[in-house]
Amino acid sequence: MQWGQIKTLFILCFLLLDIYLLSLVLKQLEKEEIGLTMEQQEQVAQTLESENISVTKDLPDSLSDEELVIMQQKTFNEEDLKLIQSREDQEIEVVNNNLILSLFKKAVSIPDNANDNAIEQLVASKVYLGNEYAYGYWDKGRNILIFFQTKDGRPIYYNQSGIVLVYLNEDNEMLGYTQSYLDSPETGSDKKSLIKPYDAIMKLFDSNLLYSNDEITDVEVGYYTTYPLDSGGQVLAPTWKITIEDKGERVRERFVNAIEQYVVPLNKKFIEGVLELSIENTRVIKEKEEFKKSMLDILTSKQAINRSESA
Repeated sequence: MQWGQIKTLFILCFLLLDIYLLSLVLKQLEKEEIGLTMEQQEQVAQTLESENISVTKDLPDSLSDEELVIMQQKTFNEEDLKLIQSREDQEIEVVNNNLILSLFKKAVSIPDNANDNAIEQLVASKVYLGNEYAYGYWDKGRNILIFFQTKDGRPIYYNQSGIVLVYLNEDNEMLGYTQSYLDSPETGSDKKSLIKPYDAIMKLFDSNLLYSNDEITDVEVGYYTTYPLDSGGQVLAPTWKITIEDKGERVRERFVNAIEQYVVPLNKKFIEGVLELSIENTRVIKEKEEFKKSMLDILTSKQAINRSESA
């Protein structure tokens, strides 16, 4: 065999090897894109069962490909401000045209038997674009109701620029609230596949965030802020929220980024940060001293509760 033929044979062999290695890489990427196979899901179920970790609610269906979203805090125009301040049952101040501070002229009672849906409807009737916020939870320690702004019906979790905090007194009456609002979204990237609920649960397990005898009581998808932009915008990613109850009946929430497949670190001082920002903005109000004092009394009292709990 001549040298030219041998060289050609070597080139063909290396070419076939490159094609084979490329196919392996593409298969691995495809697996990462689509998440766990049925066989792997069965293995996950067996692993959870061995730790007595139960999933007591039907998991959502897999979602279609989605993209990152860019949003930024809305600056209210004159028309917005007229609508915001038109509520006769409230005294309202808007600071920097982006933060709403409200005091009810008469405290609003929450019925003793009110469920989450009733609370959401009550607050939605009292705040600006209230139907665009979803009830998050009731912070019993500070006696604050937390509402997350939504996009396409999905909550935007723990974002200072799209949240309502409703402040209650000892009789569970609404005294006032603070509110911010995220403006119309823009798409931020090409569409990408999302991990499935089982993938997200396994991420928690692999990260030692699920414990023996835990019960997963809910899994839903929303948005979580990944990072801010120099322009003032914020990049939001589809995110799985997983609600867990332990054998002591303590409920906790964990979040898993559905595109980049990582567990979102919890900001345990989020509410404290919102309170601090609201206090700073209230202090700059001029000529409304009575309103200013009343709002600061409420905010600082809630802040004091927070600090005494963490002391």
